[in-house]
Amino acid sequence: MIIESIITGPFVENSWILGDSQTRHAIIFDPGDNASTIVAKLSELGLTPIFILNTHAHPDHIGAAAELQKRFELLFAIHEDDIPIFNSARDTAQLLGLPNFQIPEITNFLHDGQLLEINSHHLQVMHTPGHTPGSVCFLTGKHLFSGDTLFQGSIGRTDLPGGSSRQITASLKRLRQLPEDTRIYPGHGETTTIRKELETNPFFQEIK
Repeated sequence: MIIESIITGPFVENSWILGDSQTRHAIIFDPGDNASTIVAKLSELGLTPIFILNTHAHPDHIGAAAELQKRFELLFAIHEDDIPIFNSARDTAQLLGLPNFQIPEITNFLHDGQLLEINSHHLQVMHTPGHTPGSVCFLTGKHLFSGDTLFQGSIGRTDLPGGSSRQITASLKRLRQLPEDTRIYPGHGETTTIRKELETNPFFQEIK
C-alpha cells in the first residue's frame, strides 16, 4: 500500500493518493487544486489513477477533479446529499477568488456502509455529515481518510451552508469507536490517530 499527500491550493488542502504497489493503480481522494502537481506525483510514484473519491464537494476539495477526470478518464464519486453544494461549487469558487473553476462529472454516488472494491483496496464508506450534509470518510484497514470531518486537534467547520453541529457530533461519536491505532489522513493539516485525538482533541473529549 502506498499513501502519499499533495498539499494543494490557497486553502492548503490535502489531496491523498492511495496506490497499489502491485498493480500500480491508484485512487485519488479530494483533488483540490494544482492538477499538474498531482500528475507529477503520480508519475514520480509510477502510479496510474483509476478513481476519484471525494469526502465532500467544497471547491477546495474538487478543484482539480475535472482536469484529472478528463486526462485519465476517471470515475468520480461523492455522496448524494452533497449535490446542492456540488451544484453551487463554481459560484462558490468565484466568491473565494478561484478563477477558471471547473466541476467534474459525477459517475457514482456513495452511501453509508457501502463497500468499495477497487483493485486490491477494500474501502468502507462512512457517512459522517456535519461539515456538509454529504460528508463521508473512507476506511481501509486501519487507515481513515477523514476529509474535513476530523483534523489533528480539531474538526471541520459547521457554520457554512449545510453544516450542522448536531450532525458532526453524531459523526464524531462513530469515529470514536474505531480502533485507537487507526491512522487519520485529514483534508487539512497533519496526520494523526484516533488515540491521539481521544487524548488531545477537545471536540472528541467533550462527547459523551
